[in-house]
Amino acid sequence: MRLSPQLRFDPDKLILVDISTQLSTELTFTEARILEALHAESGQVVSKSALMEAGWPGRVVGDSSLQNALSTLRKKLAPYPDIELKTVPRRGYILHLPESQTHVKRVPLKPLLAAMVLVILALLVGVLLWLDTSPRARYNEQHLPGRVSGVAGPVWVLTEPGTAPVDASVLSGRIANQLVPEPGWKPPFERFQGMALLTGQGDSLVICPGYTDGQCPGQSLISIFGAADNGGQQQLSEFLSTKIRMEEKTYNALRFEELGEDTGGMVEQLYFGDAYFKLDQDERLARADLRISAVPLEAHSGLFYFAACVTDEDCHTTPVKYRVRGRYIETEERWGERRVTRYTVTPTSVELSSPNRLSDMAKRLYREFRKSELGREELVFYRLYLDDRTAIWMLPFADHSMVWTQRRTLYL
Repeated sequence: MRLSPQLRFDPDKLILVDISTQLSTELTFTEARILEALHAESGQVVSKSALMEAGWPGRVVGDSSLQNALSTLRKKLAPYPDIELKTVPRRGYILHLPESQTHVKRVPLKPLLAAMVLVILALLVGVLLWLDTSPRARYNEQHLPGRVSGVAGPVWVLTEPGTAPVDASVLSGRIANQLVPEPGWKPPFERFQGMALLTGQGDSLVICPGYTDGQCPGQSLISIFGAADNGGQQQLSEFLSTKIRMEEKTYNALRFEELGEDTGGMVEQLYFGDAYFKLDQDERLARADLRISAVPLEAHSGLFYFAACVTDEDCHTTPVKYRVRGRYIETEERWGERRVTRYTVTPTSVELSSPNRLSDMAKRLYREFRKSELGREELVFYRLYLDDRTAIWMLPFADHSMVWTQRRTLYL
């Protein structure tokens, strides 16, 4: 929908699009719903209670939450002075749009002038349909050959916009920073597909052994992340044996056979996996046992659940347990040729255990979990890849680390 001749609002994709530059500005779910409510009554006062219900459906929030959301929304609308979001004391808020967006006067036109206007309008419609108004890709993607302990496989490489493309030698070095090459040792797989997120803050590497014909079998999945210059630095042979030992205990397990037969009704899309990172200079590993589930209630929205339990291989660190429940809005983004599904989650409850002891890396994760518990209004999860058995997720923690998960569909 048009807010002005220069600005378009897409409430489904949660973005504002500058029509002249095609640059997009992200909105949170709350900001988008508030703006949608104001636009529906443009030129009219909308009460605080109506905006709170629109921005936080089914939740009780204070005036400060609404004021903060409106303040941020005003900043995002600030480059467009013909759009005014005003406060009406003791009554609510009002959105003033340019006259052409709220009311069109009928002016008598001569036949020739009318024909010219119709031609111009047709051209404008054609241009708008041709232009791609989707948000800019958050990451650039390259397809490069990779190698893990002597086994070759293709790797989807994600890098930040504005950074120079990487080549195969750079990728090889970044992979080796996480999984150290072992000359003479043969991994228990002959091929793989990988995805690597390479940023200035850290690297995240996920690998599917045995990937064939666009499908991942979902066995022995590898997800590891760490600093760009001081990553996991694990020998794959030791990593795989440690992984097997650590995964003997599962904190977020679900015994599928206990569910019985299909009862119909609700459908749960369940994803579960493990991500690893180095705890300290002793090269000890920490494991994040992860579970994600989404229960659609409508076409692109529903219930969302995320659980993480972080502990180390020697049990020196008391497990950090973190759980989020909430509602999600599902939208699709295009990152170059890759279609990405975005889940914008508004938490309704957050649980975080208080550990007795933490390593430096675990402290970092704990702080991020704690910030979410104390008041982050939204969490954004990205599903980057999906096949019959598995999916790749980008998490809103640890510099957007990734995890390659197994997946199941449960009928509840």
